[in-house]
Amino acid sequence: MRILFVNPRVYLPQLLGGVETTTFDLCRQLTLMGHETAVMSQIGRGDAIWFFNRLKSYLTGRLFPRGDYRGMPVYRGYGHKTGLGPVIADFHPDALVVSGGADESFELVVQCRGTGLPTVFYFHELNTLRRLKAPALLEGVTFVANSAYTARAVLEVLGRGAAVVPPLVDREAYRLTSTRRHVTMVNPRRIKGGQTAFDLARACPDIPFMFVEAWHTKDEFVSGLREAARAMPSVTWRKPTLDMRSVYASTRILLAPSEWEETWGRVVTEAHAAGIPVLARAYAGLPESVGRGGILMAPDASLAEWTQALRSMWDDHALYEVLVQRTREFSERPDAQPAYLAEAFIAALRTAVPATPSTDSPREPPDGRR
Repeated sequence: MRILFVNPRVYLPQLLGGVETTTFDLCRQLTLMGHETAVMSQIGRGDAIWFFNRLKSYLTGRLFPRGDYRGMPVYRGYGHKTGLGPVIADFHPDALVVSGGADESFELVVQCRGTGLPTVFYFHELNTLRRLKAPALLEGVTFVANSAYTARAVLEVLGRGAAVVPPLVDREAYRLTSTRRHVTMVNPRRIKGGQTAFDLARACPDIPFMFVEAWHTKDEFVSGLREAARAMPSVTWRKPTLDMRSVYASTRILLAPSEWEETWGRVVTEAHAAGIPVLARAYAGLPESVGRGGILMAPDASLAEWTQALRSMWDDHALYEVLVQRTREFSERPDAQPAYLAEAFIAALRTAVPATPSTDSPREPPDGRR
């Protein structure tokens, strides 16, 4: 099967997001299984990727010239509305997949459906769904959800089921022996529980903490935490990185105190693959991703309760070893393995039904070139 992932945002390495990383890992696994995949995305401005893409666009006359990222085909450009037809004509996909995660996602799925190709919408978050004012936009589109929690929300809002396919994580990429020196939080924004994590660092000055920024670089709250951390010898602060192995290589406990409606928690699954237990808030989809691989705190738990739980994981070595074993067992469960998840994804794609092509979104460029 030939599958085109039509992402509404920019793509790796210009955007270090969970949706983008999951898309890459899924594409790579599908390729290993004999399928052909490509990604179509917007392009960020001002870096080398942008420069060479715009040069290639000028020389070829293509709005979305074909490039690659780590050996995988990627079409980057501006404006899916005019670029989708030529990309489809170049790649010849059997199905289109739109990954939710941006306000433009639903408009994009309508355009994809208008090509006549089977179209799948992969729900990775629920904020845009809860703001959707015209559910009819998604008629005829097959749904995939990244968790049972997400699928229940889709059923509640749209009255339709969704196949559950959790984020595919290449576990081999995260298998390592950690020095287990830090309590780590990735993406310490306010909505992700950054304040809770920072308060824990202040309450436990003898425990080394590491905060790792994510792709939201312009955030006053994060900037404030970064400045405050300069005065705390126990805190290490890191900029965004594609090399998450280097983060987990020194992590003993991963913190996930998010107050956001997380639909899964990719960093949790990555940490589990490295044998790292997680201390997380029992809210939204996080209990699914944490499972037996850590400790869950009540959504309204106090700082004292968080401190006590962290202390028990850090100081009680017998408890910690039990949690590590449970983490490894949970990570190795059969229905979490990449091949299983990719097969489940392909099964969902095979249920997608072609639509009548719309004249607004031709499957070929206007001049008929292929």
